[in-house]
Amino acid sequence: DTSECRELVGHESAVYSIAYSQDGITLVSASADHTCRLWNVANGTELRIFRGATNAIGCVVFSPDGHTFATSGYDNINRIWHGFSGSCLKEFRGNSVAEDHTFGARSLAYSP
Repeated sequence: DTSECRELVGHESAVYSIAYSQDGITLVSASADHTCRLWNVANGTELRIFRGATNAIGCVVFSPDGHTFATSGYDNINRIWHGFSGSCLKEFRGNSVAEDHTFGARSLAYSP
């Protein structure tokens, strides 16, 4: 049942962003503890921890198919993660095409 309020315990620092998958049951959270966590909100269980960021993760968004999600961190790296395997599929590092601009985003979106 997802109609009741649940406390999802696991992060060791502030949570900056959350996103629901299309199924309405799976949630991903991004935190200052340098991790993302995948949750089943129906029963409150933590499904997986995603590690690899070297600083806080500021935002997270699920892909439309619900199988991957993107994160942007204060380490100026945007990552695409596979939700089921836990692997990082792609990293976007360094400066963008705009001079003196880094990839550290504070919001993300997928295009349908």
